[in-house]
Amino acid sequence: MKLKRRRALEVPPKIKAFINNVTATPLENIEEPLKSFSWEFDKGDFHHWVDLFNHFDTFFEKFIKPRKDLQLEENFLEADPPFPRDAVLQILRVIRVILENCTNKHFYSSYENVFPGILCVRAQKVVSASLAILWQRTRESGRGGGGLGEKGGMGRLGGKEEGLGLISCALRNGSDPVALELGSTLHFEFYAVNESVSEATLMEQSTHGLQIIHMPDVNATKESDLELLNKLVVEHKVPQNLRFSLLTRLRFARAFSSLEARQQYTCIRLYAFIVLVQACSDTDDLVSFFNTEPEFINELVTMLSHEDAVPEKIRILCLLSLVALCQDRSRQPTVLTAVTSGGHRGILSSLMQKAIGSVVNNSSKWAVVFAEALLSLVTVLVSSSSGCSAMREAGFIPTLLPLLKDTDPQHLHLVSTAVHVLEAFMDYSNPAAALFRDLGGLDDTISRLMVEVSHVENGSKQQSTSVDVDGSECGGSQVVGDTSAELDSLQPLYSEALVSYHRRLLMKALLRAISLGTYAPGTTARMYGTEESLLPHCLCIIFKRAKDFGGGVFSLAATVMSDLIHKDPTCFSVLEAAGLPSAFMDAIMDGVLCSAEAITCIPQCLDALCLNNNGLQAVKERNALRCFVKVFTSKLYLRALAADTSGSLSSGLDELMRHASSLRGPGVDMLIEILTKIAKIGSGLESASLSTDSPSCSQPVPMETETENRDVTTMDDRDSCTPGSSEQLTDVVPDASSTNVESFLPDCISNAARLLETILQNSDTCRIFVEKKGIECVLQLFTLPLMPLSVSLGQSIAVAFKNFSPQHSASLARAVCSFLREHLKSTEELLTLVRGSQLAQVEFSKRVKVLRCLSTLEGILSLSNSLLKGTTTIVSELGSADADVLKDLGKVYREILWQVTLCCELKVEEKRTVDVEPESADTGPSNVAGRESDDDANIPSVRYMNPVSIRSSSHSQWGLERDFISVVRSTEGFSRRSRHSLARLRGGRTGRHSEAFQIDPEAGASGAENPPHGMKKKSPEVLVLDNLNKLASTMRSFFTALVKGFTSPNRRRTETGSLSSASKTIGTALAKVFLEALGFSGHSSSTGADTSLSVKCRYLGRLWMT
Repeated sequence: MKLKRRRALEVPPKIKAFINNVTATPLENIEEPLKSFSWEFDKGDFHHWVDLFNHFDTFFEKFIKPRKDLQLEENFLEADPPFPRDAVLQILRVIRVILENCTNKHFYSSYENVFPGILCVRAQKVVSASLAILWQRTRESGRGGGGLGEKGGMGRLGGKEEGLGLISCALRNGSDPVALELGSTLHFEFYAVNESVSEATLMEQSTHGLQIIHMPDVNATKESDLELLNKLVVEHKVPQNLRFSLLTRLRFARAFSSLEARQQYTCIRLYAFIVLVQACSDTDDLVSFFNTEPEFINELVTMLSHEDAVPEKIRILCLLSLVALCQDRSRQPTVLTAVTSGGHRGILSSLMQKAIGSVVNNSSKWAVVFAEALLSLVTVLVSSSSGCSAMREAGFIPTLLPLLKDTDPQHLHLVSTAVHVLEAFMDYSNPAAALFRDLGGLDDTISRLMVEVSHVENGSKQQSTSVDVDGSECGGSQVVGDTSAELDSLQPLYSEALVSYHRRLLMKALLRAISLGTYAPGTTARMYGTEESLLPHCLCIIFKRAKDFGGGVFSLAATVMSDLIHKDPTCFSVLEAAGLPSAFMDAIMDGVLCSAEAITCIPQCLDALCLNNNGLQAVKERNALRCFVKVFTSKLYLRALAADTSGSLSSGLDELMRHASSLRGPGVDMLIEILTKIAKIGSGLESASLSTDSPSCSQPVPMETETENRDVTTMDDRDSCTPGSSEQLTDVVPDASSTNVESFLPDCISNAARLLETILQNSDTCRIFVEKKGIECVLQLFTLPLMPLSVSLGQSIAVAFKNFSPQHSASLARAVCSFLREHLKSTEELLTLVRGSQLAQVEFSKRVKVLRCLSTLEGILSLSNSLLKGTTTIVSELGSADADVLKDLGKVYREILWQVTLCCELKVEEKRTVDVEPESADTGPSNVAGRESDDDANIPSVRYMNPVSIRSSSHSQWGLERDFISVVRSTEGFSRRSRHSLARLRGGRTGRHSEAFQIDPEAGASGAENPPHGMKKKSPEVLVLDNLNKLASTMRSFFTALVKGFTSPNRRRTETGSLSSASKTIGTALAKVFLEALGFSGHSSSTGADTSLSVKCRYLGRLWMT
């Protein structure tokens, strides 16, 4: 199956050059350009390599899939060309290396069609390499492997069914004459059943029931494996689904006499078992396996103790088998019991001690891989409380501490994994944290952090130090890769780029461990020793060179600083003397890193600094909260603010201003400055901050590691904008373009609204916000000239007032109604200028001005709808001044319905023209005409589809359109419920009611005449009709919400109840609005001609459906 690369992901030039070199080489010589391949990049993305994988699929389809000797179907002995062993081995090696070092590896699915055939190859190295890829593909996600089919039977190579255990097959001297005789005997049993009993003859009865194939001393036969298999298949009528199992047993029996071949097949068996455990979706297969071999887990553990007799590669695969089993929580206790009881008690700690000694002494590269596999097993075991207790009692804390002093760059991943294990110990057990400190573990951790920080500080100009990503997908990535070849003849385990990658992961792990290690419940001890001397200095360096360390390390360093202050507020003087608070504030004031982690950690750290008077004074003097102005007004931070980053930041700032009440004023000033700057950007008075302006992104990135369709959680875990991504972002977001501003403004306003959501629920903060005209600043966002006409801001801005303090709801209602009143007046004046003309046919500048005014009205009405559902104060405010707002709204509503009617009449006329003269008419607008016709039976259901997708987190616009649909449907439901008795009189009008809401699915969030790059430009008629329909729908929803707001929802129709004076005023005003609308006779056309009867009927039909 051919893969498709996402268009938005650009392939790095170095990777593209290699792929082009491979694809330019004939398939017959494909191994030549692959021989020199090694991973010289940073952590990559699978989508970079899609073209290469598709090229490999072409090779497999041409040279592998047609081979009959790999399908084991009929006539599989027919002559096939020689198997391209060297080419396949090189391809499998390249696939393995790429999957080891790339994210999104779960997109690789070609193995389902190709690998089942490759597993039938006689070459053991090819089979082993194929299974290594399957292990890599399934080890993290647990998905895949389903394409193996009957090949899952490989998990039983040379098992108990042959009378032999794993040890007998793997040990150098483990095969006595009896075992050798058993291993060299082919014994295979199966049941044969005829498909049709009626056709069974006496001769065929011999193939019924249990069939037994028993051939002693198979290695003495002269036939080849396939010739012998064909003979057995013909003689015993072996069905096709069992031929692979028979071939596997046959090959193992013939190879048993050779120690090297036997050990190779043992590796294949262990590989197959790992894949079976990780990819098996049916637990019955595993249950059947363990019923046959109940001692298999104990044999795996026993193999670990045979250090000299068992090859290192087999012992590593035994560890990986145990790791795979422990991934299933139900089997983890069995593994834990096997390694902590009986003769195996203490085996893991003993092996770990020896492995760490070998690693530190650089005895061999196999020792590194073995230590990594062993650490992987311990990491899985300590993930449960019982396993953590058992490993702690086994003495793993003192065993792992020496690894902290190993500074070999090739061992960084081992140290990082060891620190994760120590972190788990401290997280599960307070005594473990105390033991960690008593053994000097905290001092060693801080010292190691200083080593890594100094390395980055001294080599910060290197490109490799500019990437900061999460390590969830990299742990143990080299284990299988390095065990599939002879390590001592290979290059170093990791390239320079990956060394830098693991160095960053190690610093993150060290900071997390320090955060846990400095927390000792029940003690009041101050900072001491290394904790007091080195730790502040390390953190200070990280803050001062935040760009070089990245957002993840910066966030963890800030967390350590805040934890130190919260644990012991009196230590602030020590931190202040080291310059730590000032370094942190310098870092955020110079430009916050483009990372969700770096942004969300700021309120917590400022809160900790404000616990001390000096810290509070420093925060106020530096006006540290202003750092968020650039974050919420720059295109750089759009991806960092995606998902719930703005909401988390809002909660953090709310907590900060509650604890430090003196920061409420500066905090509100910061919010108003954000709103003011957004208004200037949307008015064209100020350009948005671009990547070239940011000091936090100034160095190039060797390759992009972010993915465009990433899960939100992953985006938060990684730095959304790594240092140096300016060159990439500049291409995506060019400066001084109104199109880019249009794409930027909706998300910018949405982020600002979510920032206000939690902050404005505090009454004191809300009071200051109201006094400083914050509500007016929010409402001004509706009037931005550069806002796309098709984007509705109502639902987005409503989020800002979702939790608005009830004590100040009257001020909010007053400001909203005042803004609505003033805007209705200007709207009425503009509509007066186009009275009698179709809006789509007026002058361009005047039409754009009217449409923008209508778009603003739609947004403020949508906001009012949301407020009507949450508070009654706006009902009272609307009822004041004799409900003059509703009167003005009624006038605008008449004009909108009239314009919609004119547009629909024009479409009907166009359709009639098309029907009469199809050869000369343009069929383009006919789709719209069809939807606007009177043919009610053909009108589709209401839908609004926005094809625009902003590159960096466009979910806010999509959310607006979904909310729009929900409003439309709720209005329809209300109309049906409130006028149920008139249902029979409506007839076809129901279709016209849907027609009033119908919006062209081609409509997008583009501007009036300047659609975004790559979007289809809409005609003036379609654009006008879209905006008019949307506004008419919102007006109906507003009327519906208003009626629900002043009537009791629980009151029965037959009951009487008193209404407030405001409600009576509103009811009277609404009645007058619709009465005047019914009496509206329309306008004469611009040419002076009277309006046709059909237009008036359409108008009344639309009004009736309201």
